[in-house]
Amino acid sequence: MENIAPTPDAAEARAALAEVQAVQRAVRDTPWPTWIYPVNALLLGALALTALVTEHRTNLFLAASATILGVNVGAGYRMGTPWTLPTSRGFLAAVALAGACALGALVVADVTDRTWPVVALAAAATASYLLAGVVHRRSTGRPR
Repeated sequence: MENIAPTPDAAEARAALAEVQAVQRAVRDTPWPTWIYPVNALLLGALALTALVTEHRTNLFLAASATILGVNVGAGYRMGTPWTLPTSRGFLAAVALAGACALGALVVADVTDRTWPVVALAAAATASYLLAGVVHRRSTGRPR
């Protein structure tokens, strides 16, 4: 197919790229519904607590993981941004910490027979994600 549109000069190209970056940032910083923060926090805590189950641990872990994925992708589709991650570094760091706590609970459960470290890591995962929700909500300019 032939293109008969004029070629943009360097200034027009830079302006167009700046617009694209601004739009991408606006999409990534779209406010999330308020209900998703506590739901994700509870689901991450439940994911960590699957380490305490002796039978069918893998199946429960996969079910909790699929539920987390389904809730987030479903909410993302309803918002029009199903696969985007926010730009807030504080949010991303707190979510990574929550995920590390949840996965750490699985490792700790294999190393020790004690329950309290797993419960503590599950609580830490939940608290970390709740903190991530506060950071994200503030970064998008939504009311507190």
